Amino acid sequence: MAQKTRVRGFDLRQLEYFCAVARAGSFTKAAEDLGIAQPSLSEQIARLEQGLGAALFERLNRRIELTPLGEAILGKAQALLEDAAALPDHFERAREGVHGPLRVGAIPTILPYFLAPLLKGFTERYPDIDLHVREGTTGELVEQMLEGMIDVAVLSLPVEGAGLVMKELFREPFYLAVAGDHHLASKEKVQLKRLSEERLLILKDGHCLRDETLSVCDRARARFTGHFEADQFLTIFELIRAGFGVSIVPEMARTLSHGCKLIEIEPKTSRRVGYVRLERRYLSKALEAFTGYLKEAGEKRKK
Repeated sequence: MAQKTRVRGFDLRQLEYFCAVARAGSFTKAAEDLGIAQPSLSEQIARLEQGLGAALFERLNRRIELTPLGEAILGKAQALLEDAAALPDHFERAREGVHGPLRVGAIPTILPYFLAPLLKGFTERYPDIDLHVREGTTGELVEQMLEGMIDVAVLSLPVEGAGLVMKELFREPFYLAVAGDHHLASKEKVQLKRLSEERLLILKDGHCLRDETLSVCDRARARFTGHFEADQFLTIFELIRAGFGVSIVPEMARTLSHGCKLIEIEPKTSRRVGYVRLERRYLSKALEAFTGYLKEAGEKRKK
């Protein structure tokens, strides 16, 4: 929803519209993204430019570009909008406080790549939350949740179990990982059914990504000469670099892929990354804050 607070003769809604046009590079596309009529959008941009006393966009034949003034204020405008969006959350924390213990679990193929980079920002925003994090397989985490040992688990969806609340955060594409000198390394896209005489490197039994990988291969009717199981991505990528085989990996493992080539799989396939909590469990302020923070991170990742 557009903000309506006025700042020195213009309002935050106009700044939101300005940022949307700058992001889309088109009044028409920005109006579609905002769900408003283009004349209304153009009118608000014109009022903003009038209030500032200068043009923000150069209207060219079939495109628009930011003027120097537009370039200069874009970052500040985005920051103002982010601050305004965060105000209700800051107010709620100031009024009631968000504190107490929070026990979070995550699977090994998500914790170091997605969750770990978020933890510093979360603890800075909520310094009074006593955060505990543990790693485990999907089965282990679900069992720990049912036993009350953890409050929420970040993993690949769906999972089996009665009384669970599941929320998808984003979808993450899979890639075929090959050595840099592999005969497929020059390809941008590949169909798995075209593979032959390749050894598939996968995680050991117990990792949900193993099952997802095998499912992807089955659907694609991919044929491999054999499998080799490893405990972690680090080992898999070392084996790929050594020319020992190929693997199917999620995008967030890209940080380990130096010396390898990640090739887009056709048709595109992905995993659903999300969180799970108990439906019957009391939704504490700490847990509510954490799941809200995860949703913010998921939305940013979609952009």
